[in-house]
Amino acid sequence: MEKPLILVVEDDPPMADHIAKTLEETERYRSAVAHNGIEAFEVLDKHKRFLGLAESEIKCVILDLKMPEMDGLQFIREFRKKEPFYKLMPIIILTAYEDQEKLNVTTSPSVGKAAAYLRKPFNRQELIDTVDRVFQEEIGHMIDETREKKYARLEALEKEKKKSAGETG
Repeated sequence: MEKPLILVVEDDPPMADHIAKTLEETERYRSAVAHNGIEAFEVLDKHKRFLGLAESEIKCVILDLKMPEMDGLQFIREFRKKEPFYKLMPIIILTAYEDQEKLNVTTSPSVGKAAAYLRKPFNRQELIDTVDRVFQEEIGHMIDETREKKYARLEALEKEKKKSAGETG
C-alpha cells in the first residue's frame, strides 16, 4: 500500500524541511512542500489523478497561516471551493500566529473545517499523533474538537487583550 502524501505549506524553508522530515521519519508518510498558497496549488495540480476526476494523491495539508503572496486564510478559502475532493481533505493548521479571525475562518464548518490547530514551535509527537488520527479516520471528531477548542482559545485571547489594554491604559 502506498504511503499517504501530505502537502506541507510553509514559507520558511528550514521549517518546511523540518516538518517534512518529521513526517517521513515515521516511515508512514510521504511529503511534498510548497512555500506559499500559490505554490501549494501548483503542487496540488501536479498530484491530480485522472485530470482531477479522481481523488488527489495528496491526502492531507499541513498549513502555515502567515505567508507571502497567498496566506493561509486565502488559501483555505480558495482550496475549499476549487475541487470537489478538496472540500473534505483534512487541513492541519501549524502556525505561530493566532487571532480571532484566523481561529474563526480555519475552524468554520462552512469554510476552514480544520482538523487541528497546532502552534509553533511544534511538538514533534503531537504533530505525528495528529496526522495519525487523520489517517485513522477520526477526521469528523477532530474537526468538532478543534472547533470546541477554538472557543476556549478565543476566550483566552480576549483575556490577554484586556490584560494588555489594562497594562497600557
